[in-house]
Amino acid sequence: MKNSVLLLCCVLAHAFSEAAELVKTCDVGSKAGSRVDVFRDSKIGDTYVYYLRQNDSTRSFFEDKDSSRGASVHIACVGSHTRALVVSGEFTANFLQGFVLSRSPVNGLVERLDFAEKNRPSWLYLSPSETDVVIRTSGYGETNNRFIVYRHFTGADTEPQVVPMDELPARAGAEVIELDGRP
Repeated sequence: MKNSVLLLCCVLAHAFSEAAELVKTCDVGSKAGSRVDVFRDSKIGDTYVYYLRQNDSTRSFFEDKDSSRGASVHIACVGSHTRALVVSGEFTANFLQGFVLSRSPVNGLVERLDFAEKNRPSWLYLSPSETDVVIRTSGYGETNNRFIVYRHFTGADTEPQVVPMDELPARAGAEVIELDGRP
């Protein structure tokens, strides 16, 4: 029975890889990174369903295929010391949704920071202790502050902190990556 299930999984994975288009590959982390592949398929108009594959496991970007159907999707593999995958696009919400995948130097696991705002992220701060996504508010939204910062502490299994700010966060040992204009 185990062999039958394994064979079925291999056949389905092969069928998926034949039908899906590889969009981006990113070795998330530092020297011993974890490879993450981004695929898309099921084109309807200008939208696709997007998937992540890591460690021979493939899953949709969000909860299911319907919520992972997106348009105007930007995907970038960024960072010089530590690599991270940054995704943003128009999915099922009335605003831009996205996430950052980075690898924890503490436990070696790939961690995810989700965000949703009216604008795409402008900066990404990567440090051994946290990942920050900084988004310009342009004066719109739930705050009058200039920026919204989504902050994830490395190794924490909690929701990110969402902090309104008028100044950019301090660099304090973080690699600061400008994301504006990146495809």
